[in-house]
Amino acid sequence: MNKKRGLSLLFSAAAALCFSLFFYTFNTPLGPSLGSDNAIYLTMGTALARGYTPYTQIFDHKGPLLFLLQWFPQALSGGYSTLFVFVQEALFLFACLRVLDAICRQLKAPGIPLQLAYLALNCAIAGGGNLTEEYTALPTLLGLLLILRLFDRPPRDLPAGPKEWFPPAVLLGACAACCFLTRANNALPLCAFMAGLSLGLLLTRRFGALGACASGVLCGIAVITVPVVIWLLRRGALGAAFYGAILHNLRYAETGDTGRLYVLLHTAYGRLALLSLALASAGALTRLRRAPLLSLSMLAAALAGLYAAFISRKFYQHYLMIAVPAAACGAAMLLGALNRASFRRAAALALSLLCLAVLGVQGQRADRGRLSARADLPAFTEDARRLYAMVPEAEHGRFMAYRVEPRWYAVTGALPCMRFYFLQETLAEANPAVMDEIVNTFLTDPPLWLVIYYNRAFSPPYDERVAEIFRTRYAFEAAAGEYQLLRLIE
Repeated sequence: MNKKRGLSLLFSAAAALCFSLFFYTFNTPLGPSLGSDNAIYLTMGTALARGYTPYTQIFDHKGPLLFLLQWFPQALSGGYSTLFVFVQEALFLFACLRVLDAICRQLKAPGIPLQLAYLALNCAIAGGGNLTEEYTALPTLLGLLLILRLFDRPPRDLPAGPKEWFPPAVLLGACAACCFLTRANNALPLCAFMAGLSLGLLLTRRFGALGACASGVLCGIAVITVPVVIWLLRRGALGAAFYGAILHNLRYAETGDTGRLYVLLHTAYGRLALLSLALASAGALTRLRRAPLLSLSMLAAALAGLYAAFISRKFYQHYLMIAVPAAACGAAMLLGALNRASFRRAAALALSLLCLAVLGVQGQRADRGRLSARADLPAFTEDARRLYAMVPEAEHGRFMAYRVEPRWYAVTGALPCMRFYFLQETLAEANPAVMDEIVNTFLTDPPLWLVIYYNRAFSPPYDERVAEIFRTRYAFEAAAGEYQLLRLIE
């Protein structure tokens, strides 16, 4: 390893650790704030580690690979470990930075400034960490690296034989499958890239290359998908997984009433989305004369990243992370396109200083947000544990915390006895059958113990049938803070 590459490796390790400490606020060893989605995933991973079946006993509308990603740190730790999740996140980020450095070498762009740019693009939208977009960044970047190595050349210089196309196509298919099986919409940029390149090979009559790529991609998809399907089949959860990861996810994306065009043109979310689109597109245009297939396909991927951020009407900031790999690649293309070394050095220095300033400002904001979110955690934890201690240990398997903050489970170590264990009425907005199942469970196999808020307005409100069950079939046992413990009237 030469000195320059060793310096880049050390920088990636230090940058991944520092970024994770300050921006992955849900699980940071500095004092985790837990967060809502993260607490849901901590519960999911712990439940799987203790024998629950995905989707049928513990539900989420994400892909099965996310279940495995959440299971792994909890299986190693024994459950509800924020530290083990943090280590996993930091390792994923380190791997992303190393792949990005390889992309920069391919494009003859300076690696360290581009790693800073990648972190700066992510810092305002990291969302506390442990999110699907964070994990799918790695296979997306790997896919981009494979595509660059194949297609970043004039059409006449493209490989001639199928043997040169098949192995990288297998890896590319595996990357796309990893993205899709973590959350389906996260695969859109990589799939758009592959579709554009396939169309280019077809139009240029490179049928051998197209056939080798198609068969390789299918093999790569099978390598990832078949073991996951077998796992779900053995657990009797394949149908439930298809519903949760695909059908419910599509329905969930349409809940909400904010106009997409308004968000694009008049909000910070829209401006950040357009920035990613602009970086990826500008970089693609620098390759138009040298590698037109690559350039046009990258434009398609950039548009797909924008579309992915606007599929849902929820517009959570972390959805924008889907487009960051292509944006970082575009920035690398822009720097690599500068012919004069002095211009390249000046641009790299200016980019580094700008990114350090952004990271510094956003880091302070993230830490203030973390401390604010943790302010009530000691009292919250004490209240939750006081109530859960009243549940006999033999009856822990018949316990449910209904429509309270998801971190309730994390701070008590409890697990739910119903598969829809968070934001039940919100999930039912996407599919009313969810609430029908919840009501039926309360009638046929109800929790013995239930924690709910005191009277509190929700949007959407409690389902009337559920509210009636709470009033008539449960008796008040105790209260602590904002919460009350109920016991089933037998």
